[in-house]
Order: sequence, then C-alpha cells, then structure tokens
Amino acid sequence: MNTTRSALAAAGAGALLIGTLTTFASSCTPATAAPPALAAAAATSTATGISVSGGETLKPARPSVSSSGAITSAGGSVSSPSGAVVANGISLQAGAGFAEARVASVRVGGTTVGPFTATCRNGAITTSAPKSGSGNLKVSPGGHGTAGVITVTTSTAPARTNESGAPTSSKPTAATAITVTVATVSCGTGTPPPPTGNPPTDTHPAPTHKPGTPGSSRPGVPGQRHQQGDNPSDRTAPKPQPKPGHVAVTG
Repeated sequence: MNTTRSALAAAGAGALLIGTLTTFASSCTPATAAPPALAAAAATSTATGISVSGGETLKPARPSVSSSGAITSAGGSVSSPSGAVVANGISLQAGAGFAEARVASVRVGGTTVGPFTATCRNGAITTSAPKSGSGNLKVSPGGHGTAGVITVTTSTAPARTNESGAPTSSKPTAATAITVTVATVSCGTGTPPPPTGNPPTDTHPAPTHKPGTPGSSRPGVPGQRHQQGDNPSDRTAPKPQPKPGHVAVTG
C-alpha cells in the first residue's frame, strides 16, 4: 500500500513539475501561427466516387480529387473488375473549404439505385441517398461524409447435418456478399480562389467602312469623273413633240 501511495505521489509531483515548466515556457515563448504546411493540410478537401469490398474489390475509391486551393474536378463512370458493380454519372469537385461528390446511379448485379450526393462546405456536410433498396440489395446512410452504403446479401444453406445426413436447421443464413461505399467528401475551412486567367478579347479593330445600299453607286473608270446623265437611269425622258397626223387627246 505504501508503495502504491508513493508511486501516485511521485506521479502527482512529476505532473505538477511538468505543468510548472510548461507554464514557464509558454510565458517566455511568443505566440506564432501554425506552419503553412499544417494549415494547408487542415484545409485540404477531398471527394471520391465509389469503393467496393467483399466478393468484388475496388480500392482505393475511384475516381477521386483533392485540393486545398483552387477547385479541381473529375467525373465519368467506373466499374469493378468483373463489371458486377457499375457507377455512372460521377461528378466530383474539391477546393479550399468545399467538396462535392455526385453519383447519378449505381448498378449492382441487376438492380440500379441512385442518385447519391454528398456536399461539404467549411466543414459542414450534407448527404442525400435513396431511402431503400430492392430484394437483397439494401441502401443505408453512410455517415462520416459518405452519402450511402449499398450492401448485397446472399443466402447460404446450413452446412451442419445430423447422423442421417439431413440438415440440422432448415433456416438459411444470410451473408454480405458485396459492400459499395458511394460519394464521400471531406473539407476544412476556407474559400476557393477565383479562376485564373481572363477570357480572350478580340484585338481586331471594328470595320469603319459601311457598305452602301444597292444601286447607290457604280464603279467608275480611273481618270473619269461621273457626271449627271452618264447613267441611263439618271437621264430625263424627252418631251414628246406633236407630229402631223397625231390627234391630241383632251378631256
């Protein structure tokens, strides 16, 4: 008993001494900001499509993006090695303080479910996924930034038999065959910088010549000036002169 008390007393004294030294060191050391590397790591955002485990394996999750600054994106479709699991309409984005993963649909065997969405803004995560599955396929909330988890179970006949060879139980057992993790995000805090570069501008000057209306002018011959009456359309018809035999029309 005395040994235990001595050990506890020594531990308490050591803790008190360490606390005193830590307080003294803190009072003498000026406060400094976190190293840039650590700050960048804390603000890194990630977004992934799907990962598969069990009878099918697809690890790490694909596709995936990560960024602690400007927004990066990826997307498309992905499938497991045998093609038993196929995810379509994947859209991923990640930047400082922001991450988003969208998966339009996931087909497992002959059953398709979707869509799945996970969004992270300044550390706050929201998710959306189908409420349930079909048959032996079940969809449940993922948690930890995952929109949903798809599980497919299979029924297995009992292996135990009695002395006559009959099974000891007629109730089959269920086993998880495939697990699919869909749309996962994580993010820190921050604001993505605006896109770099300016849209291209047209450097060609605007045309100053305005085309005339049709028939307003006609090309001239070099060295020759255009005068009134040169154009047949500019000439005035001559006044008719009466001739013998013509009868004037009146009234």
